[in-house]
Amino acid sequence: MPSITNTLYRAAAVFIMIAGLVMPAQAEETTKPAVKSITYAATAELDETARKTELNMAETQSLDVLVQQGFRTESVPSAVHVDNISYHYGGDITIYDAFTTLISDFDHDGFYHRFSVAIDADTIYSTSWVYAKLYLSYEGGPWNYYASSDDFHIHGDSELDIYVVETELAEGFPAGYYDILIELYDAEYGDLLHSYGPYDDDSLSTLPLEDSVYDSDYYTTGITTEVIVAGHGGISFWLFAAFGGAGVLRLYRRNR
Repeated sequence: MPSITNTLYRAAAVFIMIAGLVMPAQAEETTKPAVKSITYAATAELDETARKTELNMAETQSLDVLVQQGFRTESVPSAVHVDNISYHYGGDITIYDAFTTLISDFDHDGFYHRFSVAIDADTIYSTSWVYAKLYLSYEGGPWNYYASSDDFHIHGDSELDIYVVETELAEGFPAGYYDILIELYDAEYGDLLHSYGPYDDDSLSTLPLEDSVYDSDYYTTGITTEVIVAGHGGISFWLFAAFGGAGVLRLYRRNR
């Protein structure tokens, strides 16, 4: 008859082995980021109700998994040749200024799931036709694409051509401080004209953001967190530990 000590060791070894299989399976689960975005001219003066309605109706865009660690590189614009006119990074078409607005924070923890970026671009020509791509960097990590604007016209150095990209982070973005990078492209040929980021403008630096899953009272309560874990088909580690401990105790009593 095995000793009580050996029985306990065997039970503990089995428990640890099974727990080791369960925990990595949970840790490897990742959520693909998803966003909703709308774009509009600032002069349209859409009120909150209209913007929210448009955002709710917008198609959800699935993105690549958020890269959080590593180095980020800055964009280098190329020359664009249009009808014997060269647009260069030297100043023909530039982003003069950008503004960010934090809009919605459900759980009032200071991290927002909805925000907007307003772009004021200038051109030395009477009119230029452009569009913007926007990227997020999680706490200094690599740039991750998240949205594009529609094509829009810019007129000289006018302040009346400001264009806005408003975004809701639906899922896949953990709470943290994000930088924003704007790339401006030629709408006809698709060439990069200008990039503008946190080193150019403080308003694009360290924005407190999180997705709408994190930004909800439902997610943050202890009980509903357990429900979310169960919904992935996994077993809560602590619940599993309780069952394992009960089994070891039963073996101990049986062999006394």
